[in-house]
Amino acid sequence: MAGMNVKRTEAAKVSCVFASRTFENDGFTLPYRIYIPKNYDCGERYPLLVFLHGAGERGTDNEKQLIHIQHLFNDPSSPVYDSIVLAPQCPEDSQWVLWPWEKGNYSIEDTPESPGLETLCLLIDDVRDFYNVDDDRLYVTGLSMGGFGTWDLLSRHGARFAAGLPICGGGDPSYAELLKRIPIRTFHGSEDTAVPVAATRQMYAAIRKAGGELIDYTEFDGAGHGVWGQVYEDRDNIDWLYSQSLAERRKKAEKKAKLVKIAAAGAGGALSALLVILGITKNKKKNKPNVK
Repeated sequence: MAGMNVKRTEAAKVSCVFASRTFENDGFTLPYRIYIPKNYDCGERYPLLVFLHGAGERGTDNEKQLIHIQHLFNDPSSPVYDSIVLAPQCPEDSQWVLWPWEKGNYSIEDTPESPGLETLCLLIDDVRDFYNVDDDRLYVTGLSMGGFGTWDLLSRHGARFAAGLPICGGGDPSYAELLKRIPIRTFHGSEDTAVPVAATRQMYAAIRKAGGELIDYTEFDGAGHGVWGQVYEDRDNIDWLYSQSLAERRKKAEKKAKLVKIAAAGAGGALSALLVILGITKNKKKNKPNVK
């Protein structure tokens, strides 16, 4: 990738490298900031990271949602610099998920998709149409209210995302069967008084119970609500996120399906052999007496 040839020695100030724009959908206006790699090359394809802010950054100034993104850009060698980053701002009177976060997990069936996330999905399509986005490397992360939004996007639109990093949020445990197919790293503080830690514990437990092996949960013992700085400045989390790909998931799924098919065929062959040994055959013809 062309952008990877850029050598950076200092961290960028996100307020300076994110362009300010707005997107409208059926009367709903979504302010957003977007980062494009400095040496963007039309001949290359770039990962797209969607960042969902928390409740304290809501508004229309199109600035506050960048506060915590700075953590992602503090390492000049981070792969985030070689990706497109989309940071929408939720209006003051709304939420990414229309549910009281202090109550923890919720039911998607009883909670319609918010206008903010609905509009965001259209914005993602618009960005994909304009820029060279690698559709196999679409990621989402969010903190607090944005953690809820991250779980919601992964649940409603999981086929689009290669991986997710929900922090201090909550979701719908009944979607575990779908979520188990998505690489997820989730985080929470054990002493969180804003969003109950039980929300993330329950999401993790449900996905594991469903057979999920791609879910990882880190609980910060003794920590409160604001653990996202530790998460985003841990380079291992960022490298892990950017290493995920839908293409790799498809390959693994195809390989697994092939192995299941082979195993089934093998089991069928073994069964046929057993039936022969027992003298049981299908459509066995018997000698009929000559009738005149």
